[in-house]
Amino acid sequence: MTQEQNQVAPTRLRGEQVIRTIVREHQGLWRIIDLMDLLEQDMNINAALPDELLFGAIFDYIQHFSNRVHSQPTEIRLYQLLKEKSAESIPLLEKLEKGYVIGHEKLQELRQLLKDCMIHWPDGREAFGHGLSRFSAALRKHIKKEEGVVIPRARDLLTDEDWDSILSARDQQDDPLFGDRVREEFRDLRHKIISLTPERLGGLGLAHTGRVTAHHEGQEMLSIKNLVTSYGQIEVLHDVDISINAGEIVSLVGANGAGKSTLLMTISGLQPMDKGQMQFNGEDLAKVAADKRVGKGIVQVPEGRQVFKDMTVYDNLLLGAYTRGKSTEIQDDIERVYSKFPILRQKRYNLAGELSGGQQQMLAMGRALMARPRLLLLDEPSMGLAPLIIEEIFEIVRELKDEGMTIFLVEQNASQALALADRGYVLETGQVVLQGTGKELLSNEKVREAYLGM
Repeated sequence: MTQEQNQVAPTRLRGEQVIRTIVREHQGLWRIIDLMDLLEQDMNINAALPDELLFGAIFDYIQHFSNRVHSQPTEIRLYQLLKEKSAESIPLLEKLEKGYVIGHEKLQELRQLLKDCMIHWPDGREAFGHGLSRFSAALRKHIKKEEGVVIPRARDLLTDEDWDSILSARDQQDDPLFGDRVREEFRDLRHKIISLTPERLGGLGLAHTGRVTAHHEGQEMLSIKNLVTSYGQIEVLHDVDISINAGEIVSLVGANGAGKSTLLMTISGLQPMDKGQMQFNGEDLAKVAADKRVGKGIVQVPEGRQVFKDMTVYDNLLLGAYTRGKSTEIQDDIERVYSKFPILRQKRYNLAGELSGGQQQMLAMGRALMARPRLLLLDEPSMGLAPLIIEEIFEIVRELKDEGMTIFLVEQNASQALALADRGYVLETGQVVLQGTGKELLSNEKVREAYLGM
C-alpha cells in the first residue's frame, strides 16, 4: 500500500464510523419503539392503566434523541451535504426534515393524550392507543428511509472531506456527533426506562409510583381573596384576588415594583399577610409556617437564583430534598433532574458559584424539583439571561406543565409568559387590573402597549 493510500484509508473509515454510530443509535430507538408497542398491547389486552412515569421516560428519550442529535432539522449536516451532491434526494430529505418537526409536535400531543387517558381512564385509552400506534409507525418508516435510502446514497456520493465534516460537526451543546456526553445521557435515559419497565415485559421492574400528573386536574389548588400585605406602614398588595387550578400555568406580569415578588413571598410564607384569605387545597395557609408549606408542596424558585455558591451542584440538589428525609427515591429524582438539565450532570462536582447565570438558573429549578412540588412558584426565571438560555428555560417550563405540574410564573417577559400560560393576571401598583386567558391578555390593547411594546 502506497503512502497516499495509507493516508486516505483511515479517512475513508470515517464514513463507516459515522454510519455505524447512526445505526447503533437507531437500534436503541428500535428497542424503545418495540417497548411502546408492548405497553400499548398491555394497556389494551389487559386493561392495564398506563405507567405514566415509564411513558414519560420513553417520551423524554425520543425527544432527547431529536434535540441532541439534530438540534434543528436544517442543521443535519449529512442531509445538507447529500442535497449538494444529489438533487434527486432533495424531496426525500426535505420530507424527512419536516418529519422531525412534525414528530416533535406529535410527541407533545402524545404527552397530552397520556394525561387525558390518566385523568379519564378508561375513556381516554382508545385515543392514546391510536396515537401511540401512529407515532410508532411513523418512527419506523422514518428510520427505514434513513437506513434504506439516505445512508446508501451518502456512502456512494459523499467524499472523505464530507465525512470529516459530519464527524466534526457539533450540536447546540457543543458536542460532536454522538459524542461522549450525549452517549452518556442516552445510557442514563435507557437505564431509567429499563429499570421502570415491568419484568414481564423484559425490564428490571423497579418499584415506583406510576402517576406523575396532578391529581384532580382542573380543580382549584390555590385560592387568594382580598389579600393585603405591607412593608412597615407601606401597603404593597391591595385586596388581591387570584386562583390557580391544578395542572395549569398561571402567569403574573407587571412592571418593576408592582408587587409580583411580594405576592410570591406571601404565598411561600416569607412575607406575612395583613388580612385576606389564602387556601391551598382547602387548607388555610395562615396557619401553616413557611417551612411546612414546602412539605405540603409549595416550592419557590427565587428571583436571582440564590444557589448556595460554596456548595457543589450535587449538594445543592440534595438540599432541595431536605424536607423528604432519607427517602430512597431521592437519587432517582436527582437522575430525573439530570435528564432535564444535562449540564448539571456535567457540572455536578463543581461549586455552584462557578456556574454561569443560565446554569445557576437551571440549578435553582432543579433544586426546587427535588422537593417534589405540587405548586411551583417561578420568580423571574429569565432575568439577566441570554436569549438562547431564555428559550431553553421556557421550554423546560412547558415540559413541566406537560407532565402535569401546576406552575405560577412571575415574569417581566410578558410575551413569552402569556404565550405559555393557560391564564394570566396583570398586576399594577399592588392591584390586579386585568385577568383572562393567556391569549386574551396577549391580544389586549393595554397589555400590548404597556408590556409588549406594540
